[in-house]
Amino acid sequence: MINNLQVKVLRENVLKFISERETLVVGEYNYSKTGGATLYGSCYALMTLHYLNNIPTDAHTKEQWADYINQWQDKETGYFLGPELEEGTIDGQTHNLIHLKLHLTTTVLPCLDLLGYSPKWPLSFANEFLHEDSLAYWLSCRSWDKAWLEGNNLLFVIQVLIFCRDVEKHPQANARIEQFFDWLDKEIDPATGLWGTDGHCNSFIAMCGGYHQLLAYYYEHRAINYPEKLIDTTLLLQHPDGGFHPNGGGGACEDVDAVDILVNLYKLYDYRRPDIRFSLRKAVESIVEKQLFDGGFAYRLNEPFMHMGIASTATPPNESNLFSTWFRVHTIALASEILTDTALSNYSWRFNKALSMGWHRHWSHIDNKITILDRLNEIDKRIIICFIKSNLQLCKKNIIYRLNKFKNNF
Repeated sequence: MINNLQVKVLRENVLKFISERETLVVGEYNYSKTGGATLYGSCYALMTLHYLNNIPTDAHTKEQWADYINQWQDKETGYFLGPELEEGTIDGQTHNLIHLKLHLTTTVLPCLDLLGYSPKWPLSFANEFLHEDSLAYWLSCRSWDKAWLEGNNLLFVIQVLIFCRDVEKHPQANARIEQFFDWLDKEIDPATGLWGTDGHCNSFIAMCGGYHQLLAYYYEHRAINYPEKLIDTTLLLQHPDGGFHPNGGGGACEDVDAVDILVNLYKLYDYRRPDIRFSLRKAVESIVEKQLFDGGFAYRLNEPFMHMGIASTATPPNESNLFSTWFRVHTIALASEILTDTALSNYSWRFNKALSMGWHRHWSHIDNKITILDRLNEIDKRIIICFIKSNLQLCKKNIIYRLNKFKNNF
């Protein structure tokens, strides 16, 4: 179990890693030790500081940080185009320039909100999504064969539509939001509670994608379709080592995708809660073990990383970067919402206030305390499920792993 000292050291080391990435310009951060300054770096540093309740409080610093971010907005389109999106700096094989512009812009929006500011210019590019026919056409072009990629695209668009409704006050936004959810509801697979598993992709890819649009369901208080199937599907994806990468070792995105689903559904539905708590404990243990000596986190250990083909985010193996550190801290903060009997709940973790990756709705730790009886009910039933629904080889691997862990503790 994670103790107070471990949490304290983890937080202090993350803060040290972030401070060492700061340049002489307020709000500007290098993406990693070897990487240069990026707008992504500024945003991930800000959000991580916010989660750790360490965001600057003086008005002048906030204004300077917001000015740094807003200088990168394109007046004509409203997109935010940091130095990392300069022509010739991306490979474009998986993520095209439009995807990257949407990704960076929707990363910026909650950061400006945290600072108490808004974009300098309207999001003119959003006009495409505010018309019924053009939104219908855009939705029809989604391919569930690439459910992970499409999950990002879908979150971008619903996030922008909600921004248009709540901040820019577009009268068409409400109707387009309803249109968006109506389409999603018709596309879901009843067997898993996800999108794409009805013959297009496997449940792992669908889970990593579905996390994104599910955020909008929670934010808008929309009913979750087939929540029990969704919980079952997600729990089955956990590797014996605690992460959610099918090959072991976890991943900054993969782990937060699964943990966010489990945490939100735990709060909304009284189904398999002991199993979810057990799963979250294993996930947190595996993440804490991966913190590097520099205080941050890599996306995956022993592997190089480059964020969506953007050259300026290239990071060598076992070197921390701000993107992965942000997501790792976010995952730990999410688990702390449920694991109220651990040292994690002794700290004031925070989340984004505006819909985005990083948004989450708090609930009361006092009203949701885990009791001794709750802990006794935390039996790892995944092995039994594995015997019924999967193959003997995977079950054998799971059992051997747990026996070895048990022997090593004595």
